[in-house]
Parts: sequence; C-alpha cells; structure tokens
Amino acid sequence: MFQQQFRAVQGNVPFPWQERLFRNHFLCGDIPSALDIPTGLGKTSVIAVWLLTLAWQAERRAVKIPRRLIYVVDRRTVVDQATDVAERLRASLMSAPPGSLIAQIRDQLSKLCIKATGEASPLAISTLRGERADNREWQADPARPAIIIGTVDMIGSRLLFSGYGVSCRMRPFHAGLLGQDTLLVHDEAHLSEPFAKLIRGIAEVQHKQNEPHPLRVMELSATQRQQGATAAFTLTKEDKAEDLVDVRLNATKRLSFEGSADSEDAVIAKIVALALRYRDKHKRVLVYVRRPRDARRIADELAKATDRSRVALLTGILRGYERDALAETSLFTGFRSDPDRQPPEATEYLVATSAGEVGVDLDADHLVCDLTTLDSMIQRLGRVNRLGGREAEISVVGWPKDKGQGKRKSKAASDEAGETDTEGGKKDDGESDLDKRIAATKAALASLPKRDGAHDASPESLRALANRTDAFAPTPRTVELTDILIDNWALTRVKDLPGRPLPERWLHGIETGEPDLYVAWREEVSELAACLRDDNWNSVRILKQLYDKHPILARERLRGPLSEVKRDLERIAKRKPKAAESEQGDSEDREPPQPFQAILLPVNGDPIVGALSDLLEREAALPYATIVLPPSAGGLDERGMLTSEARYDPARTPPYDVADDLAASGRDERRRLRVLLTREPEAEGWSARVIRQAIAIPDELVAQSVKQAARAIRTYFALAERALLVFDRDEEGEPARALLLLGESRAAATAQDDPAGAARQQDLDEHLSWAEQEAEKIIARTGLEATAPDVADAVVIAARWHDRGKNRPAWQKAIGHAPPRRGENADWKPWAKSGQRDFDDSECGAYRHEFGSLREASEDETIRGHPERDLILHLIAAHHGWARPHFEPDQWDIADGVSDEKNEAIAAETMRRFARLQRRFGHWGLAWLESLIRAADYSATERLGSNGNEAAMDLRERAT
Repeated sequence: MFQQQFRAVQGNVPFPWQERLFRNHFLCGDIPSALDIPTGLGKTSVIAVWLLTLAWQAERRAVKIPRRLIYVVDRRTVVDQATDVAERLRASLMSAPPGSLIAQIRDQLSKLCIKATGEASPLAISTLRGERADNREWQADPARPAIIIGTVDMIGSRLLFSGYGVSCRMRPFHAGLLGQDTLLVHDEAHLSEPFAKLIRGIAEVQHKQNEPHPLRVMELSATQRQQGATAAFTLTKEDKAEDLVDVRLNATKRLSFEGSADSEDAVIAKIVALALRYRDKHKRVLVYVRRPRDARRIADELAKATDRSRVALLTGILRGYERDALAETSLFTGFRSDPDRQPPEATEYLVATSAGEVGVDLDADHLVCDLTTLDSMIQRLGRVNRLGGREAEISVVGWPKDKGQGKRKSKAASDEAGETDTEGGKKDDGESDLDKRIAATKAALASLPKRDGAHDASPESLRALANRTDAFAPTPRTVELTDILIDNWALTRVKDLPGRPLPERWLHGIETGEPDLYVAWREEVSELAACLRDDNWNSVRILKQLYDKHPILARERLRGPLSEVKRDLERIAKRKPKAAESEQGDSEDREPPQPFQAILLPVNGDPIVGALSDLLEREAALPYATIVLPPSAGGLDERGMLTSEARYDPARTPPYDVADDLAASGRDERRRLRVLLTREPEAEGWSARVIRQAIAIPDELVAQSVKQAARAIRTYFALAERALLVFDRDEEGEPARALLLLGESRAAATAQDDPAGAARQQDLDEHLSWAEQEAEKIIARTGLEATAPDVADAVVIAARWHDRGKNRPAWQKAIGHAPPRRGENADWKPWAKSGQRDFDDSECGAYRHEFGSLREASEDETIRGHPERDLILHLIAAHHGWARPHFEPDQWDIADGVSDEKNEAIAAETMRRFARLQRRFGHWGLAWLESLIRAADYSATERLGSNGNEAAMDLRERAT
C-alpha cells in the first residue's frame, strides 16, 4: 500500500530506502537521528514519508510520530525544494476526488483535526521566512498536521522563547507549539553545527524534564562531517544496486582544474571565458563564485556577450522582492530538476553565490566555479547533472592567494547569503586558515579518480571525501545551553532582564564575523519623519504600533555586512534631497535642502526616527537592525541590490516600496493597505490616499472625523482595521494627519492581536461556552484526555473561565458596550467580542482582563478543590502571554470591592505558581499547555465568521 500511496502523492515510485524508512522506523515511532542520503535521491521526500505515516497511524488511532514537522535549512534565499514538496503534497490532498487513494489519506489526516475540515486542508503549511510567517495555519489547531519550513533564525529564536519579529505575548505560544509534538528535520546540518548542537540540547533537556511530547530531531545531510559520529540511516548495498539509484550515484561529472590567475580581474575574465564556451550549445550553465560583487561583474559580462534575458543573478544580498521574482522566471525554473525538460532555445546562465548552493533544486548541464571549501564544493557539484543520464563538465578556477578571501564573513555568510565583501576579521601571517582549507579542498578533489583526463565527481566518488574535515569550512565555537538561560528566556514578560542574551550565539556560534544590517523602503517615512521626533514618547508609540501591525516583510528587505551597507548608506546620506522650489520664486524663496530622514528599527529597543546620517552614528543599535528609507533616497539597482549610485526613479519597476504589493510568487499572500488620511479644513472633512497604489477612494467616504473616515474606508475595502495612527495634530491638539493600516479580516488573527476584537459582536457567556467546547475537542484530538485526564480537565475548566474578567463596567465601556443605568435595559449582557468597534483603553487603563478572570477563578470552590488548581489558574492568567511571570500593578483587577492587598497577594502567587508549574511540566511542556487554551480561545472566535462584506459591496456599487 505504501508504494501506491507514495506514488499517488509524489508522482513517482519510491526508492527502496524510502519504504524501509517508513516500515522499519516511522511506523514504530523510531526516528533516526541522522539521514545520510546522497543528493538527487529524494531525501526531501522524508516529508511525504512522515505524512503517510501520520495518516496510517491516525486511521488506527495509534499516533506514535509527531504531528508537526519543522523543516530547517539555512541559507534559503529562494523558494526551496522543501516548500515545493510540501505544497505539492497539499495540492494533491485537496484536488483528489472522493473515494480515491489520496482522498483516503486526506480523510485519515482529517481525523486528527479538531473540526471537520470541509474544503479546508487537513495539512497546515507555513513558511517562517517572511511573508507566510503571518498565515498562522500551524497555530490555529494544535492537533492538526502541520509542515513548518523556516531558517535557523526563525525557528531557533522561537524555540528559545525569543522569536524574531514575534511579540512577547506570542513568544511562549510559538515555543510551546514548535517545541512539543514536533519532528525537527535539520537539512544540511553540517552547514549550521551550532544550531544542530542547540536543538539536540533542547531535546535532551526536555527528556530530562519528562515533558509530555519532547522534540524529536533528525539531521539530513549528504555531506556528513564525521561519518559514524551518529547512527545514521543510509543506503544499503541493495539500495545502491537499484537501477535509478545507480544512475544518480554514478552520474557523469567531469571535473577539471583550470589553474589560477594572477589577479582578480584575470580570474573574472577566465570564468566568463569558460562559461562562454557553451554559448552556442543550447545548455544551462551554472556559475558559482564566493562574493556577490564578483557574481555581479560576471553576470554583467555574460549579459554583454550574449543577451541580458539569458543571464540571471542570485545572491544573498538581493532584496526579497527581486529574489522571489527570479524564482518565478522561466529561466530559473528551467534549471529545476525535471527528467522531461527540453534544452533551452539558447544557452542560459545562472550566476550565483552560496545563496544558490543549499535548499535550491537546481540541475544544470555544466558548471563553472571558483574554488572554495569542500562542504560548499560538494553542494555545488550536487547542482549539476543531478538526475544523471548526461555528461556534465565542471571547470574550477582558483583565486590568487593575496585576494584576502580568508577574512571572516558576516552572519549573512552562514545564513541566507553565504558571501561578503567585508574587510573585517583578523588575517593570519602568511596563509589564512580559510586559504589552508581551500588548499586542502583542492587536494581532496584532486584525489578523485581520473577518467579521460578529468576527475570523477559523481556523488558516489564524493562520499569518499567525507572524512576530509580539514577541508571543510571552520565550525564556529558554540555556547552551552544551561537551565539558567532557558529560565531567563522563558520569562517573556520581563522586557530587559540582566543576564538574558540574544539567542544569536546559540544559533550561529561565536565569532561568525561582523553582523548584518537590513534596508527597506517605505513611502510613509517622509510623512512620519516630518512630524515625529526621536525623543518623543508618542513618536515611539506610533512607530512601534506601525511596525507591529504592518511589519517589514522579507520581500521588502535586503541585507548585507554591516560595514558594507553602512558605507553605501553614508554615501546616500551625503546626497541631500533637492531643494523644494516654487515656480516663480528666486533662490531666497526656496526651502533649504533637508537631509534624508529614515527610521531605525533595532533588534532590541524602540524605533528611532531622524536624519539618516544621525542614525548611522548609533553604532550600538545597528547590528541586525533594519533601516527604513524613503524611496526618494534611492539606493536600489535594477537587480535589487544596494548601491549608493542608484538614484530614485518614480517609474522604476518594481518600485522601491513593495510593502503592500503581492509577492512575486503570489503564494498565500494576504492583502494589506496603508491609507494616508489628511484633514481638509476647507472641505470640513478628511481626504484619503492609498499609499503606493493607484486605488481611488470615492469622495463620499470623506467624513467629519478621522474615526468615521477610517470606518468608512475599511468597510469599502472589506478589510479589517489593524491600526489608526494619528501622527500629526494642529495647534489646538486636534488630529491633522493619520495613517490607517488595513489587512485581511481574519477572526483568529484578530483574536490574537486584540482580545476584544472579532468579526462580529458576541456575548461573554456564548464565547466562554464555545471556548469550552473547542477545548474539549482539542484535548480529545491530542490524546491528552487519555494520558492525563486531570490535566485535560484543567484545560477545559480554564477555557470556561478565561474571559470572565471582561465583565467589568470600564472594560465594557472600552469596547463600546457601556452597562445600562440602574433600571434600564434589563436584557443587557456583557460582551466578550466587540465586532468592528475600536477598543478605547482610556476607559479602563492598563487593566488586564486575564487578571480579573484569575481573581474570580481563585475564589471558586470547585476550582479550589481540583487536583490541578495551580494549572487551571495559570492557564487563565497566561492565555494572552502574561503571568510569565507577573502582572504589573496597573493591570490588577478593577472590580468593585477588590482591595489592593487582595490584588497584591494574587499577583505574588502568580509568580510563584509559574515557577512551580515550569519545574513540573518543563519549559516547553508548560508553554504547550498554554497553547491549548489559546487555541481554544482563537478557535471559538473564528467560529464567529466574518461580516461586513455585503455592506462593502453595496458601497462600492454606489461609488461606481
């Protein structure tokens, strides 16, 4: 049956090793710690094997394998093979007709979900590297099978309760779901050994803490640094004897050394000349070099000699938008491995740095490259003649030794970029360590057997070099994971905790080189900078809300070594904008030119607005920060790379500001809009302009107040209001300009962002009843009811009580539902959700309804007598991320008759309770239990559905 199912979902017959992995390991719940499979033999299909195993076990109600699979590969720059595999799997599931073999798999997986999926997929897919990090599919249902694909940074930071780009209220939620009931597949583990050590350490800690569903780890690599270090699952003699396996293992790859040149220019010329040998042969040729500036020069030279449309450039310092667009071009897709592909009409070239070495399914006819370390060379050789059946030529060119390539790289070198022009790092006397390793690489490759004057670089031959660790790139020094560190990271509500470092060193090791700096462009920067000041607390509040509700996405940013990016930005800062001139005024009437303004978003700390030159002087805040420029500053060339020579062109395609454009791939993209609102005193109303998009707003939407205008506009576009930011006021303090942020109306997302928000209004009792029902489904699907009935009952009780603290007059007034006066409206009931109403925190201050719910529950006799009383109270207190470990005094209960002494005692016990439960359930185990109550809350809110669409349609019809 496995062979038929695998073929149905994958489109090909499985290799024998894939069936062996399924039958002898996964079905038994035995997950190998390492999978050592050569390139081209489908190791990424471990995703399909996992999914079929999960379906088989779900049908028999004996799930022994984790429900979530995290696929981590570093240096991912374009849509990768793992993402393609996952999306093809889901497409197969959803398109299968009823009764078919795939439909049976779909039905089996649906049994794990908390609700009948209907047209929804029983398989969630999220890619945590930017755009799709917001789809939240993997968060909505803890029991639903999910594939989460991400980088070391995105996954590792979340596992350590420090998710990059994740609010403190959501960090334990992410850590709990990713750190429990999860199989973490670490692809090309040899490229990120510090992270490999970290996840193994987390798994070990969880086993010691006896957590309910500890993390399972499996390393994938065709380039193991130390064969035999772990008991790896690998090919047997019988596997290698299979015809197709033999063809790919022994694919003809003829490697020749072309010598070294005496200068950098000569090396570039030599690489170009070697690549042009195939100009008239209708081939696909890959060119690899280490540095992006060399790649750009080679791409330009090849374009001059051939045709620009036949040459593509892929480096890790391209802006995300251009990288995504590249992945969808016919030239790039032509390089993907496909046994049925046809030769191109004319020879095509893909010039890449190490950004194109890992996690990208490429299969070129021939390869020209410079010489680098052995691990990178093996990756490059795996991107040519990948499927066998052809004869590939590989030409390797060496650099002169005084090139300085031994200098340390930035973090981009070890993550998505893999290359740098940095001048940082120490240089050894004579030959650097990297130069020595490259020399060892050349010796290792030269030891490969020769046939007809060229070395045999087939995958089978390369496996003999796996013990040449002296030729691999040096491994960064790592830092131990300790209980104290985990304790500190888990205190997610303590903002600035001494002794709590950023997780960077545990993800990438020590001395990975100089940090990166990111750059993005937004049109609203100039508007905001004209009104905000960096020393104004209100400015900080507005900017924090802007980038929380409308975050900088991966497609908007480019990255590079801090020193290089800073140098270009300093040159841009010196180019002051042109002076504003009136049509008739003389030079004395002209406004003096002002320096370019920008916004600095540090990794930790508040946003800062100011002159670009001033921001660049804040050296302590620059590492890994993002600088947001106005498009008028320029700096982006036609390929999507940063250069101080690029001037602003409003007709540029694609534009500088792509914040709200659909991603080039168009995959799972959600609509966002930014609307600039300006008060027009003469018209006695407000005008509106959609930023960066040619979308007209009907005149009838002009309103008397900014809030009325915002409501009318969001109704017109049928989008939810994420924020209304008033950033400019007149001399009397009245709003003059505002920024309206709109996004897709998603009930679950609204619930996560705003505890009062939902698609429509809902009574408190109904919401609590629904949350209880959803919690019962969750514990039944996760098996918690059978394994720990008292704990399961605690989750249900917590769901029943979690929002009772909303029944406070001030809180109800804040959501626009003020309690009636005495004797009026006897049918009045408190609300849990306010629908589309704005939440006015001026009514109830900083009061947290979770604390009010906690106070009420702590006085309930039934809860007091429950064996899991501590857990019930903590889950209530923590269902929006608080109680880790505390609440602030201004967040305590505001109910009549509750004394400060009572609140203080409850707050103190909240901290002690958190410590007790974390020792008992473990760091990730407790966070996982918190995630169950959160998921029940979000799922109950999602049941409300959406409204407002009919009104929006009527308004649009009237407007047109």
